[in-house]
Amino acid sequence: MKVSVSQVYTSVACNRTPEIVDWNNEGIICFGASYAVVIYNTNIKGKDPLTVLSHHRSSVNSVKWVHEPDGTCTELVSCSADKTAAIWSLKDGAWKVTATLKGHTEGVTCVFGIYTKNDDLVVYTAAIDSMIKIWERCDEVTTLKQTISLNSGLCLTLHAHLLPSKQPALFCAMDDNKIHMFAGDEYHRVHTLAGHEDWVRGLDVLDVDNDTILLASASQDTYIRLWRIQKHVPQEESSEIRVEEKLFSAHGCDWSVKLDAVLAGHEGWVYGVQWHPRVDKDKPVYRLLSSSLDKTLIVWEPESSPHKGEGEGAWNERVRVGEVGGNGLGFYGSRFGPKGDSFVGHGYNGSFHIWKLMKETGQWEPSVVCGGHFGSVEDARWEPRGRYLVSVSADQTTRLHAPWKRPDGLGQEWHEIARPQVHGYDMSSLAVLPNNSFASSAEEKVVRVFKAPHNFINNFKNITGIELEETDDKGPEGASVPSLGLSNKAVFADSELDDENDGHFVPVDLKEPPTEETLMQHSLWPESHKLYAHGSEVFALDAARDGAALASAARAALPPHAAPALWDTSNWQQIQKLISHQLTVTQLAFSPDGEHLLSVSRDRKWTLHRRVQGSKSFETVAFTDKSNGVHTRIIWCCAWAHDSSMFATGSREGKVCVWSKSSTTSQSSLGAYALLGKPLDTNISVTALAFAPLTRDGAKVVAVGLDSGNIRFYKFDGEDWNLLHEMDNSASHHLTVKRLMFRPSEITEPLMLASAGADHFVRIHAVTIS
Repeated sequence: MKVSVSQVYTSVACNRTPEIVDWNNEGIICFGASYAVVIYNTNIKGKDPLTVLSHHRSSVNSVKWVHEPDGTCTELVSCSADKTAAIWSLKDGAWKVTATLKGHTEGVTCVFGIYTKNDDLVVYTAAIDSMIKIWERCDEVTTLKQTISLNSGLCLTLHAHLLPSKQPALFCAMDDNKIHMFAGDEYHRVHTLAGHEDWVRGLDVLDVDNDTILLASASQDTYIRLWRIQKHVPQEESSEIRVEEKLFSAHGCDWSVKLDAVLAGHEGWVYGVQWHPRVDKDKPVYRLLSSSLDKTLIVWEPESSPHKGEGEGAWNERVRVGEVGGNGLGFYGSRFGPKGDSFVGHGYNGSFHIWKLMKETGQWEPSVVCGGHFGSVEDARWEPRGRYLVSVSADQTTRLHAPWKRPDGLGQEWHEIARPQVHGYDMSSLAVLPNNSFASSAEEKVVRVFKAPHNFINNFKNITGIELEETDDKGPEGASVPSLGLSNKAVFADSELDDENDGHFVPVDLKEPPTEETLMQHSLWPESHKLYAHGSEVFALDAARDGAALASAARAALPPHAAPALWDTSNWQQIQKLISHQLTVTQLAFSPDGEHLLSVSRDRKWTLHRRVQGSKSFETVAFTDKSNGVHTRIIWCCAWAHDSSMFATGSREGKVCVWSKSSTTSQSSLGAYALLGKPLDTNISVTALAFAPLTRDGAKVVAVGLDSGNIRFYKFDGEDWNLLHEMDNSASHHLTVKRLMFRPSEITEPLMLASAGADHFVRIHAVTIS
């Protein structure tokens, strides 16, 4: 038996820091997501455009392309809170770390790489240890060339550039609001640029001509300053008023610096600037892109002036785009795309926004882009018929993912197409119910139930080509959240968009996956019920496959509080509490036939409840105790075989046990149930389990998710375990796997396995068993 796995869908947001995203001339974006570096090829259509590279051992703080003189990029640099930086090279079609830069004693916050005139690579890193380190790669060997001590100062961002003399200079923005310039064979401070009144967070340099460069600096004082640095030519004394020039020496040359312009247009902290030289009729016209926490991106261009050269007049705002309203907190950074006819902004919520210039209209229009959660994904569940996937996260959102049927005939491409819940608490668990509804729990004592509105059902059909059944013709059109509220309030088609609605929800007609603004404001689902049964935060949920029953469990340290509650979904009345555990129930799982409910707990026990015949209530039929439990640590997860014949439990000590009905009934607490075969020992905490819905040669295939982030596939023949396939951290997750779930579907192969991780990723894998 063999298992092969391929990637279908990857969903994740970028980290919430400036300079975490870069876009090169070939249309490829690189960004940091949790501990990983992600390559996003915007040229790929009809399949997953993301490649995940796992290397760092802590959060990635910055990722930058290294541009060759001809503009191509086959290398990038990244830095992380794990105190290291890395050089990545594209070799034989795959990205590999060719050097790990170790030497800082604290997290590395800034990184930049340039090629010198000898084609050697120089990488600059700055860290919280108040050091800048300069690394040089010659003949494939990377060495630490120099360390610059900033005493107790902090470098907030740095940028390196070859001066017109083809020698490198380093610009470093410090926490004294100044930009310090370092140059020389032995780097030393040659000049300091003062003028900003708050921290400088973005720098970029543009070559103007053979003698001149322009440095743009963006600051939290809301201003952008442009500094002209050029070879100094002594000028005769004159009475006319001139801009003050400062002189400094570097690389055996005298250079002059003057403030060229101050751009005022943003109302919030400006975090990023980037130049784009646009060549028109052999004359360069410079454009500058800036991003700010005031929720806008601005493209600036100079006017032509008869007294100055082409494009050297006053700077004007040419384009302004961004979010209007919503609960976003502005932009952390932005980058021009290839040719300058597109640009990407990344927001406070880790979201991407791409605008493209429409040649017919001359307007900048938002376009379809990837995205995802920016916090640990706690749960992910398929809709009962496998038509869409829903995920919940510690980023306080519930997101719905589905396949977009591309109009250009290039096949299906998975995207986030709705955000049914934007909450005020970290989400913890999820149960998807039939008739397009779901129940979710968060760090609160309430279970909330949501039902899809008309607008979603219409848009789902338009985007995916799949028709969802509607149960209520007079149901709501959408939902909005009142100011300072936590509950999604239904909005009906005939209701006036008055102050009471806050004007947040407007029905949208979508033919393609929505943009971030639409997701945040116009894709909420109305809340239909609140369920109160627990005295502390609800931690686990599950629903029977037919949707007739829902089970919920909360954090607990006493048996009465640890009892799962059972709900009748026809009237949302509580049926009973099932007292059996001492501590928090970590997972609940109904059997596929709906006859049994399994609960596993921090108290190292599992309990099996059986439906009482002719009734909606359940009774306890088996549980483990100290004499027969096998598990010696917390049981984190459980899963049923698709035919309800057996179930598996996985625990912190790394064991997976399979249990089933035996031919003899024991006198112990196990009753008619017994351990089947040998336990699997992985030596790593087991955090997620799923049985494949296919049987080969009478053997089961079990997907096992580990605390290390890896996913393994085992064959279990009723007695022994055989490892069939292991997915590494780049193909699966690099932090704890929180949930594994095979797609329920009439189409049997390839199987679709959804996985959710603490690394913010939701992934779908195509699994072929042969």
